[in-house]
Amino acid sequence: MKEPDISVVIPLYNEENRILQKLGSYTSFLAENFSDYEIIFVDDGSTDLTREVMEKIADSNKNIKNIFLPENKGRGFAMKTGVLASKGKYILETDADLPVPALFIGQFVQYLNENKDIDMVVGSRGVVGSKFIVKQTAIRILAGHVFHLIFNNVFQIKTKDVMCGFKMFRNRAAKEVFAHVYDNKFLAAAEIIFVAKKLKFKCEELPVVWEDNRHSKVHVFRDSIITIYGIFKMIWRDLVGKYK
Repeated sequence: MKEPDISVVIPLYNEENRILQKLGSYTSFLAENFSDYEIIFVDDGSTDLTREVMEKIADSNKNIKNIFLPENKGRGFAMKTGVLASKGKYILETDADLPVPALFIGQFVQYLNENKDIDMVVGSRGVVGSKFIVKQTAIRILAGHVFHLIFNNVFQIKTKDVMCGFKMFRNRAAKEVFAHVYDNKFLAAAEIIFVAKKLKFKCEELPVVWEDNRHSKVHVFRDSIITIYGIFKMIWRDLVGKYK
């Protein structure tokens, strides 16, 4: 069976009301610009009607595949599951609300095609040229700055936006990186960057247009505590050689 040109991996949890809002723009762009593509939805143990909606979507588009997890494990676990199951030459991981316009898929693929030494491209909201369609709240901006200050200094990372949910990899890089991602929650987005550095994959940041979702499931204070705990777990995993 021919491998698709690109795989788009999207984790879902109780997304019955958001799945269809922007999906059409993605499927249209992919169909127009790639001879073959796949979208892999990973349902992370949803308790609403997400599964039923996903099954209807897959019935109407042969390029859409569903993975159903029996219980909720977290975005990181769902994303890892989807990436390891994907087959595309390029693999994109993104969020359920599709916060970045589909045209950036083409821009990222073009960049990788033109820069053969780059293994992965990270969407960034912190580099020149990036833009927010809806401005973030002050508390989220502050939390983001504090997190990056801690994370970048602890792990000696220079990436300006490790948490952005729009990252594209060459197939081999994706499989090796995600095989060493252990955080099941939101910190997996940052762990990806650290693992890529440890495995000596070359990473580049590119600006994106980001639509901040006011219905996001991220809770700043709760998730900040979880993230700090997660950073300590990453330090321990590094010390015991989990990332080798």
